[in-house]
Amino acid sequence: MKYIPKVTPIYWWLMIVATTTGEIVGNYISRDLGLGYQTGSIILLSVFLIAVLYTLLAKNKSRILYWILIILGNIGGTNIADLICIDLNFGTVAGSLLVMGVLLVFILIMKTLRSENSNFSMFLYWLAIITSSTFGTTSGDFLTNDTPLGAFGGSVFLAILLLFSLFLLRKKIISDIAYYWTAIILIHPIGATIGNYISKPIGLDLGNVWTSIFLIILFIAIYFYQDKSEIIT
Repeated sequence: MKYIPKVTPIYWWLMIVATTTGEIVGNYISRDLGLGYQTGSIILLSVFLIAVLYTLLAKNKSRILYWILIILGNIGGTNIADLICIDLNFGTVAGSLLVMGVLLVFILIMKTLRSENSNFSMFLYWLAIITSSTFGTTSGDFLTNDTPLGAFGGSVFLAILLLFSLFLLRKKIISDIAYYWTAIILIHPIGATIGNYISKPIGLDLGNVWTSIFLIILFIAIYFYQDKSEIIT
């Protein structure tokens, strides 16, 4: 996947913060602003797809544009997940299985494509990102609300799985691409459980607004700390 930034530890830290930010901002838009999950999902999905199309047509693929799309995808995915689980009444288990099935389809299609850098491949990549974000919220809410692990325990459990996948990569048991998507799939629910723990009464109860401000500042700090490598085009 030549259209993403260089995958370094900083990349993964940014992904975790962006995912957590998306969870909190998504909840703020649908709940605190009173838009509801259906209206919020329609608006956020439309904004995300417009931004994706702009990116596909842009001649220069900058790092900042990539991360804006990541954050937008996470915000939209949070609303879509709540729409599926709550408004459409799928629940967290069936909703997670449904979304995971769609995500695997996107990943398998990308694997069969000959050109990784085509616009169609890039479009599928972004569809996979917003779908994995949706899965992150459905599965994160499942761990938080429907298991004894709760938000904190769910975060620890997912972090252990993430470290185990890194171990498999180092031992060359799985490929770089398999590790990348495994990490993406695990990081999204990690962001959801961390977001639940920070913002809700089950954890620190900082609320959506203050948590969002803190996470945005943290993301900016990490972003400007990272190296200056650009997206390869």
